[in-house]
Amino acid sequence: MAYICLCIPNLNLLAMDYTNLNTTKIANDFYKLQQDYNSLKERFDTINDKNQINENQINQINEKLTVSLENMSDAFVAIDNDWKYTFVNQKAALMFGKQPEELIGKNAWVIFPDAIDTPYHKVYYKAMKNKKEVVFEDYYVPWDRWFENRVIPSKEGIVVFFQDITDRKLAEKNLLDLNTKLEIRNRELHKSIIQIQKINTELIYAKETAEEGDRLKSSFLANMSHEIRTPMNGILGFTALLKEPKLTGKEQREYIRVIEKSGDRMLNIIDDIVSVSKIESGQMNLSYKETSIKEQIESIYTTFKEEAEQKNIALQIHNSLSEADNLIRTDKEKVYAILSHLLTNALKFTDHGLIEIGCFKKNNSITFYVKDSGIGIDSNKIDIIFERFRQVDDSLHRNYDGAGLGLYISKSYTDLLGGKIWAENNTDNGAVFYFKIPFIKPNEIEKEAKTPLSLVPYETQKLKILVAEDDSISLKFISKILKIFGENLLIARNGFEAVTLCKNNPDIDIVLMDIQMPVMNGYEAIKKIREFNEDVIIITQSAFVFTDEAEKAIEVGGNGYISKPIDKKQLIDHINKQIIKSRNKSKTTNVS
Repeated sequence: MAYICLCIPNLNLLAMDYTNLNTTKIANDFYKLQQDYNSLKERFDTINDKNQINENQINQINEKLTVSLENMSDAFVAIDNDWKYTFVNQKAALMFGKQPEELIGKNAWVIFPDAIDTPYHKVYYKAMKNKKEVVFEDYYVPWDRWFENRVIPSKEGIVVFFQDITDRKLAEKNLLDLNTKLEIRNRELHKSIIQIQKINTELIYAKETAEEGDRLKSSFLANMSHEIRTPMNGILGFTALLKEPKLTGKEQREYIRVIEKSGDRMLNIIDDIVSVSKIESGQMNLSYKETSIKEQIESIYTTFKEEAEQKNIALQIHNSLSEADNLIRTDKEKVYAILSHLLTNALKFTDHGLIEIGCFKKNNSITFYVKDSGIGIDSNKIDIIFERFRQVDDSLHRNYDGAGLGLYISKSYTDLLGGKIWAENNTDNGAVFYFKIPFIKPNEIEKEAKTPLSLVPYETQKLKILVAEDDSISLKFISKILKIFGENLLIARNGFEAVTLCKNNPDIDIVLMDIQMPVMNGYEAIKKIREFNEDVIIITQSAFVFTDEAEKAIEVGGNGYISKPIDKKQLIDHINKQIIKSRNKSKTTNVS
């Protein structure tokens, strides 16, 4: 950009309107007025008596022209034939980073030597030499703006208007970018057209899948309502019958048995719903520990033996694992849950005959199976029975109960363990369900040292027990169970009360701590208690059904964990175990 300036001497100018300036007209008017000024000056030199009046007129006209040039939206400079600035308005001076008085009367190329040989320098010389108007555009770095430079020559030199055209240049750039994007988009659209048929096919499939999903959900909800109301009917109905007078002992026992069975069924449904919820939300965690395959299968056998006998079904075990392969490292609760769901499924669809539970090792995997002699699986559904909400028969008039979640949970657990689950129809009749998991040997360091415990009957124990429980019904139930250990029972309704009672009663033997309580939860209370009492036995109890909750309770300082609903025998056995373990530990410490 050229560095130029205009200095206007006192001119005797006629008043004129500069509110709507045209750059070419301004340049012509400027030099015409300058000529008029020279003429007037000669006349004024000879007319002394009118000198003062004429000077005032000249000043007024000069001021008007100066104001007009200063109020222009463009930067404006004038340079004479010797390349000296004769006028520079404030916008031009600001652009050059100088004051007008620093430029007027000075040679442009002396003040701005760096401009020599630039496009401005060459254009200005060309205009000055050829006496032709030149218009060009250039980018001015200091201001980050684009300017249109209009160079207008005259006999006295040149004038230059700098018009800010940044908005126009940005619009042109945006238009160019838009055209480029449109070209790219056109190519993309051309490719998209080729895929339209494929997309339409996928949409149709997605629509059908969504409709099928809605149907399955509706069927599942209807089925779930039935599955929940059925055991509730048994619980509420037979509870009401127990209130009737003159019931025989046999009738009472029968009614209680029905209530217990209905409660177990309800609890299984709730556990399945919670499991599915945690699987869907990605919150299901694994807890790896040393696991005996033999014990797992025998435990499942014991649990379901009575139910199988009631249906005249022979329940058998076939374990081909060697003693060396019996112990593995896995999540034993997940393995037990999978076996339990598969065995429940086999008992549901088998009316008579045989159910076999077995396992074998192949390569680096342990494969479990449950084989039954039941109705088998429809070949059209064998690939979908592990999907969510799926059942062999999901109609409202189906012949078999169940929420339809067991196989989905089993598959989810197997996937979490890094295994695989599948089903086949038996060659004779019935079906076989398989699942395999990685064979991981437990590390010797991780094996717990098992010290023989001397069994002490709980009847001989007189313990001081603190129960931290905010639910009145649960508290009443637990208190009745714990009476077998004596009457020395303390009650806390929240975690803060539990901590306070422990501080005031350092002789407490056992704390039964609920996890979810107001004011202070069980985890926080355990941490506080451990700050001043490391010896008291703390058993956490909660309605949470997942093993990671048990692990968390142990991590913060708990000794053991039991889940709600609390089983009387399980609670008593657990307390006995913790007391014996604690006393043996004390003996070992004293000996050492």
